[in-house]
Amino acid sequence: MEIKALNIDQIKQIRHEVLWPHLSSSDDCVLGPDNFKATFHIGAIENHQVIGTATFIIELNKEFDTKSQFRLRAMATLPEVRGRNVGRGIVEFALEKLKAMQVDLLWCDARLKATGFYEKMGFNSVGDIYEVPKIGPHKLMYYTLNE
Repeated sequence: MEIKALNIDQIKQIRHEVLWPHLSSSDDCVLGPDNFKATFHIGAIENHQVIGTATFIIELNKEFDTKSQFRLRAMATLPEVRGRNVGRGIVEFALEKLKAMQVDLLWCDARLKATGFYEKMGFNSVGDIYEVPKIGPHKLMYYTLNE
């Protein structure tokens, strides 16, 4: 397995398959900030196939005091490779990059069923559980990078 930077065209299919199958096509899985200059996508590749991905966007959340924040969005791992540390590898790769960029905080809207994964990675949660329409319950989680 290789973990590296990818582009939106390489990851939109896994987003459609894993995260948003209710959308019409993978083209509908492209987010507004996906092509922003500071946005980056990290993926895991195995046998020439994207098996996991996550996107990292400069986005401020008013829950946090620091102005140096990134948001983790659209994290997806193929069901058949879960439990093999694919997601962990992607997040660890991104955390190193964010630390080098001197980012203070990474936050995400974690699906409730994924909060255990983020907790094991060192993320903390804040606030109440909230519903994201058509997707399900979520929890705001964050990771402090540079203290």
